[in-house]
Amino acid sequence: MPTKSLVRQHFSSWINFWGQKPERKLWIVLPVCYMLFLQLITGMPKPEALKRMDGNELLTRFSEELFDYPYWLQDLSHLPLFFVLAWLWSWYLGPVGRIGLIWKNKALFFSLAYGCINELTQAFIPERFPSFGDLAMNTIGVSLGIVAHSKLSKVLEDTRETAPKD
Repeated sequence: MPTKSLVRQHFSSWINFWGQKPERKLWIVLPVCYMLFLQLITGMPKPEALKRMDGNELLTRFSEELFDYPYWLQDLSHLPLFFVLAWLWSWYLGPVGRIGLIWKNKALFFSLAYGCINELTQAFIPERFPSFGDLAMNTIGVSLGIVAHSKLSKVLEDTRETAPKD
């Protein structure tokens, strides 16, 4: 059984990893793949449309699972999904130095632009439509993700500055 200090050490290294910009450019795979995942789950046609198009049974069942929730919960689910997207881009591109500079943040731009594009693509999907509610939840999720990552990065930076030197 791991000791508390070992668990604390692993948790601390995990927080440090996700709180600061990665050194390798290859990590871009995470935010890009996450965007593809978001497009898959938010761009899925409704089950009725798939059935009419003689869609694959697996896709139809997946669509049924996605749309088996109340409409308000589907809207609300955009907030955590886009929080993670903004966090991943902020992590990969590096945090904002000060919240006042947030509008110069590439992660914010990429995440908000993708949130808008994601909603607009639904106009071309059978039985789907762009929703202002979804767009609002995307925007709130992105904003919270950027701010949360920036705050964590600032705390980690302050901790490193005040840590005793060996």
